[in-house]
This record gives sequence, C-alpha cells and structure tokens, in this order.
Amino acid sequence: MRAGCRRVLIGLVLLALAGCRNKDLVENELRAKDSHFREAVEELGKAESRNGALMREIEALRKGAPITPEQAAQTFGLKRIVLGRGTGGYDNDGLPGDEALQVVIEPRDQDDHTIKTPGTLQILVLEIANQGIKTPLDSWTIDSTKLQKSWKQGLLSTGYNLILPWTNFPRTESLRVIARLVLTDGRVFEADKDIKVRLVPGAPRRMDGMPECPPEGVDPFQLPSGKANDAEKGKVTSASFRPAVAQPNTKWESAPLDDAFRLGRPTSMDAPAPPPELK
Repeated sequence: MRAGCRRVLIGLVLLALAGCRNKDLVENELRAKDSHFREAVEELGKAESRNGALMREIEALRKGAPITPEQAAQTFGLKRIVLGRGTGGYDNDGLPGDEALQVVIEPRDQDDHTIKTPGTLQILVLEIANQGIKTPLDSWTIDSTKLQKSWKQGLLSTGYNLILPWTNFPRTESLRVIARLVLTDGRVFEADKDIKVRLVPGAPRRMDGMPECPPEGVDPFQLPSGKANDAEKGKVTSASFRPAVAQPNTKWESAPLDDAFRLGRPTSMDAPAPPPELK
C-alpha cells in the first residue's frame, strides 16, 4: 500500500516538474517573440521617420524657399559628414607619385546611415612639416550640380567620390584634408583627416609666401591657398597633370682628341721601373 502511494507521489512530482519545464520553455519563446516584435516596431518607426524626412526634403527642394535652421533640422536628416577610407593620394598613370587627390565624402544621418544630401563642397589641404607646422597647400570648390554627379555606391564605401588634380604639388608626405559641406539652407558640416601621399619626383616648388595654418577664429577656406579648380575635369588617366621634367640628351657624340696623350705600358710595382732610354 505504501509502495503504491510512493509511486503515485513520485508520478505527481514528475508531472509537476515536466509542467514547469514546459511552462518555462513557452515563456522563453513568448519573450523572444515579444523582443523580435518590439525590434520590428522600432525599425518600422525609424523607417517611417526617414521617409517623412525625405518627403519634407523633397517638398522643400521643390518650393526652393529659404527655411530657418530649426525647420531645416526637421526637414533634412543630415547629422554629420565623414571622410571615407578611400580619401588619399590618387595614382592612375603608372608613374611614381600621386598626381591627384581622391576625396570620399559620406554624409550621415542620425542613425549613422549614408544619405545623399545636396550642397556645395569645399576642400582644403594643409601640408604638415616635421615640426608640426601646417601650411595651406591647395583648395577646391565643387558646386551642388557637379557634386551630385560624383555620387557612387559600392561595397566598401558609399558617398561622393571626387578626383582632384593637384594645382600645387605637395612637398611633404603628411597632409591634412579638411572638407566642408555647405547645405542650401546655410548649415555647415565639417570633417578633417590626416593622410599620407607619395610625392611626385621633380614636382615644381610651391609658391613662396604661403601663410601658415591660421589661428583660431580665422576661416582657413578664405586663405589664398592656390587657384581653385573644378573637380569635374574627368578622371585622371594620363600624366597631363604632372610637372614637365627636362629629358637628358641621349645622342652619342665622340669626344675631341685635342690635347690627348698616349699612356705607356703598365709595369709591376714589385720590380723597379727600368730607366728611361736616352735618345
């Protein structure tokens, strides 16, 4: 009798434990589904916010009327700009040295996604000497129309991809690139990055009298850092932007024999040289 009661009690305990385990599994599955549902709702809200910002941006661009920065913050989703990993020296002619500068600008929104934002781009390059002195080297200004044409989307990077031939060739390998994107509403976004370039042999020296890096409060883009040029002159595919180097004269000509003399027969240093013959 007692054995039967024990068996019944053990069976009830096992059933209770199995029920608890099944309950835990069901609760865990419900928690996971609830978490996935919350993530999906959050992503949907972000997508709706981005779509709303894009619709407001399109409407503002169509109207063309100036808006305040407060309205622009709600209309345009741009949060910051980044100089991409492709920024650096550009060599496409097979000759030593980088004949141009490649700049990759990535506009980022509040979710740190790359977005295509219209505006005018200003690029300033500073030379960094061994002592740390920074000197303006070159600058470019790209208007909104030409900037829009430079947009590229790839696996490694997405953004505005520009090839800028040097107006003044660098004399130091260390450079600082400063990018400034000015939106149509007047807002300004800026980013900078230090890069290394390969110097072009025989490059002409930069103009003397260039100012050093300006003190705080002075706009570096207003400094006379060289003649600005267009970024849409086509890709650099030849050495047309390289400095002209004088080629040596390779034509062989025989040397004149005037005032030449004949060498005598060589003698060993061990034995004394015989006395010269008397005539």
